[in-house]
Amino acid sequence: MVSNDNFADRIFLKRTSVSTTGSNVGFTGEPGEPDHAGISSPLNSAWWSWTAPADGTVTIDTFGSNYDTSLAVYTGSALNTLTEIASDDDTFGLQSEVVFTVSAGTTYQIAVDGFFFETGLIDLNINLDIDDNLILGTSGNDSLFGSVENDQIEGLAGNDTIFGSEGINTLLGGDGNDVIYGGSQLDVISGGSGNDTIFASEGNNEIFAGAGDDLIYSGAGDDLINSGSGNDTIFASEGNNEIFAGAGDDLIYGGSQLDVINAGSGNDTIFASEGNNEILAGAGDDLIYGGSQLDVINAGSGNDTIFASEGNNEILAGAGDDIIYSGSGNDFINSGSGNDTLWLGGGEDLIILESGNGFDTINNFQLGLTIFDAGDSSQLNIIDGANGAEISSGGDLLAVVSWTQASTLIDNLDQVFV
Repeated sequence: MVSNDNFADRIFLKRTSVSTTGSNVGFTGEPGEPDHAGISSPLNSAWWSWTAPADGTVTIDTFGSNYDTSLAVYTGSALNTLTEIASDDDTFGLQSEVVFTVSAGTTYQIAVDGFFFETGLIDLNINLDIDDNLILGTSGNDSLFGSVENDQIEGLAGNDTIFGSEGINTLLGGDGNDVIYGGSQLDVISGGSGNDTIFASEGNNEIFAGAGDDLIYSGAGDDLINSGSGNDTIFASEGNNEIFAGAGDDLIYGGSQLDVINAGSGNDTIFASEGNNEILAGAGDDLIYGGSQLDVINAGSGNDTIFASEGNNEILAGAGDDIIYSGSGNDFINSGSGNDTLWLGGGEDLIILESGNGFDTINNFQLGLTIFDAGDSSQLNIIDGANGAEISSGGDLLAVVSWTQASTLIDNLDQVFV
């Protein structure tokens, strides 16, 4: 677990609305640290930092924490020069809440502590209510245009076309097959139900497409994309994006930087592109293409096909009969349960072999590059089979190493097994 005990190790948060968890068990105070809410002595504080993406009113609370919390919010960049903005002990039972006005671009330091000696598990919630103008559509098919101010545009029912302009916008499509264009800054876009098309443009956007077969273009910026249920198509652009595709057979194109892609259930197709990506394919028969750098690929259950590409990748194939192409990097491969087929590239690959999970067919074994982790190698039985060297443990076939003789493995146990 990441420790945010000290002010210098505070965890940085973003988005208009965010919830996170933590703990202050075993945490201590620091010299020069203020007494949070006037009742946190001795200090057991945990620290976060949040930068307001827009002007508005923010609510920060610890609802859901399992102990008597205290909460304080400050401005400033050094522990001994902090200025308190708001603090609270008990607003809701034993939990704390503060509400105050924020300015776009201002960074707020958040300390969560406890009443005197109290420590425990922390739920921290931040919700920003943006100051904006309200523009309403009708139950028909509307064309709605934003202003240069911060706008909230609601299309309501009907097949609407919404254009966000400058400003920090909240764009709500409502029911119907809507087309929504984000503005040039941070937008919160909700497509609602229907087959929506969303163009997010610049800014760090939050996109919630809702139910339906949606088409989403994220634009430049660090975007949060939740496409909801349906067979969705997502094009992520530049930026460090978080993508949650939900149930359905989704087509996902990652952006050019670091992406976290959670495809949900369904038979999904994922192209990771550049960047160090984290891919969670979920249940279903998925087709996954890794990017050109280090990727963590967790295919989940189903009969998946994985192309790892370049980079030193971590591949967790999960349950199912999977096909894995490891690429040219040094990869860690755990194919999970099922009878899997591995095609190794030119890197130094470490392959996990486990009893009771089916057997793997290993193609392109290279002495000096391919390494197996199968437990105690002295307990393995290695023989020549019809299709290559067979590796077994306790009568359980773990792997067939194609086009390889058993003697190659037996004579090089220390080189082949760890």
